[in-house]
Amino acid sequence: MKTKNSKGELISRKFKGRLILMLWAGVILPVLMIVLVLVFISESSLPSIDELENPRSNEASIVYSSDGKQIGSFYLSNRTKVNYNDLSPHLIDALVATEDVRFYTHSGVDVKALLRAVFGVFVGKNKGGASTITQQLSKMMFHERPKSKLKRVIQKFAEWIIASRLEKRYTKQEIIAMYFNEFDFLNTAVGIHSAARIYFNKSPKELSIEQSAMLVGMAKNPSIFNPVRRPEKTLKRREVVLFQMKNNSILTQQQYDSIRQLPLGLDYHPETHTTGLAPYFREHVRIKTKQIVKNNNLLNEYRKPINIYSDGLKIYTSIDANVQKHAEKAVAKHLQNTLQNLLNKEIKNNKHWPFSNETSKTTRKNSINRAIKNSERYRKLVNQGWSKEDIMKNFNTKQSIRVFDWKSKGLVKQKNMTPKDSILYYKSILRAGLIAIDPHTGFVKAWVGGINYRHFKYDCSNKSKRQVGSTMKPFVYAAAIESGQISPCTTFPDIKYCIDIPFGGITKQWCPGGQKNYSGEEIPVYYALASSKNNITAQVIKLTGGKNSRVVNYFKTMGLWNKSIEKVSSLGLGVCDLSVLEQTSAHCIFSNYGVYVQPITVVRIEDKYGNLLWEPKQEIKQVIDPNTAFSVLKMMKGVTGVKNPITGKTGGTARRLKSTRAYSFSGIMAGKTGTTQNNSDGWFVGHTPDLVAGVWVGAEDPSVHFKTTVNGQGANTALPIWGYFMKEVYRDNRIKINKTDFIPPNEGDKTQIECTYSTNNTDNPWM
Repeated sequence: MKTKNSKGELISRKFKGRLILMLWAGVILPVLMIVLVLVFISESSLPSIDELENPRSNEASIVYSSDGKQIGSFYLSNRTKVNYNDLSPHLIDALVATEDVRFYTHSGVDVKALLRAVFGVFVGKNKGGASTITQQLSKMMFHERPKSKLKRVIQKFAEWIIASRLEKRYTKQEIIAMYFNEFDFLNTAVGIHSAARIYFNKSPKELSIEQSAMLVGMAKNPSIFNPVRRPEKTLKRREVVLFQMKNNSILTQQQYDSIRQLPLGLDYHPETHTTGLAPYFREHVRIKTKQIVKNNNLLNEYRKPINIYSDGLKIYTSIDANVQKHAEKAVAKHLQNTLQNLLNKEIKNNKHWPFSNETSKTTRKNSINRAIKNSERYRKLVNQGWSKEDIMKNFNTKQSIRVFDWKSKGLVKQKNMTPKDSILYYKSILRAGLIAIDPHTGFVKAWVGGINYRHFKYDCSNKSKRQVGSTMKPFVYAAAIESGQISPCTTFPDIKYCIDIPFGGITKQWCPGGQKNYSGEEIPVYYALASSKNNITAQVIKLTGGKNSRVVNYFKTMGLWNKSIEKVSSLGLGVCDLSVLEQTSAHCIFSNYGVYVQPITVVRIEDKYGNLLWEPKQEIKQVIDPNTAFSVLKMMKGVTGVKNPITGKTGGTARRLKSTRAYSFSGIMAGKTGTTQNNSDGWFVGHTPDLVAGVWVGAEDPSVHFKTTVNGQGANTALPIWGYFMKEVYRDNRIKINKTDFIPPNEGDKTQIECTYSTNNTDNPWM
């Protein structure tokens, strides 16, 4: 029989059971259901095990110079991954002290920090963030910014799970490296490698305490703490990071007090495709690399065609960064300080500026219309559906236009002009190209395609083919020497000379110009080449048959032939069209014993792990006899000054190279100047034992040119650039280059020829 107490206890137990059931049904179960739903939803968006173990992110392909310097990159995201050992310890200390002080003790989620954050929400006080470094990494790698609060809650659950899984699969050191590789520091600086380069021009390993603190401070919010746009806020944020480092005993009070006073000290180098070293060359490498990938069916680690913008290739090139810097400076120096001003003075009163007065109306009209249709403005207006009439009206309406200007800060000037006038203005600006090649290896050491890539993207060294003028003469003399018809000592009379040429069933006379007075005296071949005597060249051409057949064959052998290189007499004076790259590489045969070595720009391509993907197969051909090549090279040494042993007169079209103080070059060299009709093109190709450099100068349109040969000849337009360039190359001890004399061929030096003439003048420069 139950007592009253037992009944009461039973009722009490039933009540407690019902109460617990109500709590489960009304509170705990719904909460658990919500948690399970959130976990289920978040699980559906979690990365797979393969994605966790092989996280994929876009990596930039890096372009390296021959001396190991990064000169550019191709990217969707400008990211280059680094390892933990590549990081400055200051970066690691700053990150842990500021973002996650218990990083080394938790397993992805910091429960203590999480509870502190939740308590802060309830009491209405901010107790600091609870996201660990690993959680932040999971967010960067696998999630985009949520569009609602609910999605953010779901994402948070997913981050916890991903963080825990990352901690199981990676070491703490690997997680820190991944964090720095993933973070976007803005201004095209994705990852710490790019950030260190762009903001401080350093590697991540070289970053100081204050530099590391600034970059870590950006992790809070890079848009707000952007050192380029908001330096004051960035400085304050850096101080917070330094304070955290002090609080965690990484910095002493004295270090903190000292470092916090320092300025940001940015060495800002924005990386874009239009700025930086060798932009024309980098564009060539970009196009060439895409062709290499396509032609060789190169695949990435996932067995898919390589994307040069995201697969992190390592592209090693032939360019020497120091040689390239000197080349770019030389071009800018001569055009900015001297040459453009001379042209402006000569053409300012032209009837149809900037075109020369002899330019026909049809030629002017076609040139302008072609430039209009090729302009970016025209293409944009066409794409917007503008009619032809409205487009031309726009081109004739004055507007505020930013144009290139040598005299303005940043080389940019705002001018009120019509778009058509801006086209004429750009036609008045001289362009230039410079290519420097090691004649023995074919490696291109410098590549300047123009004066400013941002404003003039057309590559004058590679895409543009212009008449080469007298730089073709060495090939004419080589053909005559190799055929045994002349030697360097052979003489010809200094007279007006004409060649009979069959033309349409009749015979016409071709009489090369370029000379007003003729002495009638005998001139040795070596003196004629050094002094660029057109009439002597014509006599040599006539002696060899008049059609330059052997010269044409030289260019066919080198793979440089085009339709302009015809078997005609005038070919010997350079009426054919070649690019600076082509003519410079052709000239290399004289410095390489008659051997043509195909120019190399891309030396090898590796994947992001350093595995070799591609190397070039270089073509090497014996074009002319080694002794003939060396004979012509030796003849070209007279370009800086040579005496005619018969008359005693001094010749050489590049004499100023030794006498002009500004760009005087004291080293041993050979070379050839070139000037085309109406002074439209100025050339100089100069040889030193280890470097052959070709320079071209002219306007975009050949009908825009100097009036006077004094200013427009190659010796005044192109040669000074070569002088400025090579003078600095020889001064620079970082550049390893042979500064001795040219070495004769191994087959025996047959070029030490004694030229004996019946004259009292005993000078014999041909020795």
